[in-house]
Amino acid sequence: MNESENKDQSQELITNNQKSWHHTNVRWLALILACLFQFGSYFSTDYPSVLAEEIKDSFGKSQSDVNLLYTYYSLPNVILPLLGGLFIDAIGIRLAMVGFFAILIVGQFLCYISAVTGNFTIMLIGRLVFGLGGENCVVAQSYIVSKWFFGSELAFALGLNITFARLGSVLGAILLGKTYIWFGDSLSASMFFCLALLILAWIDAIVLALLDQFCDKRDNVEAKIEGDKITLSDIKEFKLDFHLLTLSCLACYSAFFLFQYNNVEMFKLIYHMSPNQANNIYSIPYYAAALLTPVFGFVIDKFGRRTHLLVLCGCLLVLVNIMFIMITCDSQNACLTAPILGQILNGVYYSLYAAVMWPCVPLCVPERAVGTAFGVVNAVQNIGLTVFPVIVGHLISDETPTAYRHMLLFLGSTAIIGLISNIGLWFVDKQNGGKMAKPSLKDNSQVQDLNAQQEYYYPNSEPKLE
Repeated sequence: MNESENKDQSQELITNNQKSWHHTNVRWLALILACLFQFGSYFSTDYPSVLAEEIKDSFGKSQSDVNLLYTYYSLPNVILPLLGGLFIDAIGIRLAMVGFFAILIVGQFLCYISAVTGNFTIMLIGRLVFGLGGENCVVAQSYIVSKWFFGSELAFALGLNITFARLGSVLGAILLGKTYIWFGDSLSASMFFCLALLILAWIDAIVLALLDQFCDKRDNVEAKIEGDKITLSDIKEFKLDFHLLTLSCLACYSAFFLFQYNNVEMFKLIYHMSPNQANNIYSIPYYAAALLTPVFGFVIDKFGRRTHLLVLCGCLLVLVNIMFIMITCDSQNACLTAPILGQILNGVYYSLYAAVMWPCVPLCVPERAVGTAFGVVNAVQNIGLTVFPVIVGHLISDETPTAYRHMLLFLGSTAIIGLISNIGLWFVDKQNGGKMAKPSLKDNSQVQDLNAQQEYYYPNSEPKLE
């Protein structure tokens, strides 16, 4: 919701002589519903990681085939982020949220049918459909939260959503493997569990949409929320700092997520872990993200130093890959210390990078081009998450310790590219006035000074930083 829409809504409320539910404790009920919505979707998103062995056994496939499930999920999101808010603008925020979530259910239903029939191709199609709804669901849900918390506790509300999303991933890692065992080594039982939870989350989304609709009718205000528009012609105005940040996102997220996609099988093979131990250690970065991301966001808003922290993130990511390349397990007993330490460092990296990188995007571009910038960054990120699983799947096709070390060398090289881009961004930002290194600006003189600097770099824009 932009500032003019907020003023219009406030004027309507003055006319109606009543206080909007958006400014009462009802907004916390909306936040709870939004968090549960997020929790349900992320529970099912990462099942190929925690059920990799079960999928291979059920379909007679290899780890490279499991990686294809992530490629098919990311493939539609190479294009969808560039469409921005067009779908939401066309059909409305509430219908978009409920409709996109229905697409998730269709995708997961196909995955369930695949497990029942033993047809892996149907599961690939299901992941493709799931990807069509997944990212759009996140966008629609973020719009709803922004609407209810515009001007008050918005950063906290969005941070809490990240926490619940990561808790959904953790609970999926804990329960899906156990469900497979409880129902007699049944992959279809695990897929049905995901489907049932998605249906419950869809009901939650419908309740949230009805609550939002009732609030708008009560306030007698227009319900439509417009997102930032994608204008591809804006890309030609983007400077070197934006391109370095985009490269950082591509490299750093690809290195992290491709390791997460495949580390459960690696832990079992190289470190002799049981499936339960491997799933628990796989979950450590998501526990860390649930706990630390809101904290890091608060600290960064207060003290700044974003470019310095991006360099630190790159160093952590490279260090983790070096650790796993160098440290092996010679005994047949489970080796836990090194993987736990590595995953703790991965968790610190993942929590910090999410809190640092995304707030840098609006600082690189004119205000009117923020929507385009986010669309481009998301599209490039998904290019990596579409192509890299195929490369990694080829590297580990024979599933030996040597193959996984080749994977780590590839991901370590990718992490080094991310580190170099972060160092380059640090120097470029210093030359541009150090916008990214500053804390969140609240003093008017700081805002005016920084806007003047941005006006110099983007003379055709009308920047406004908050």
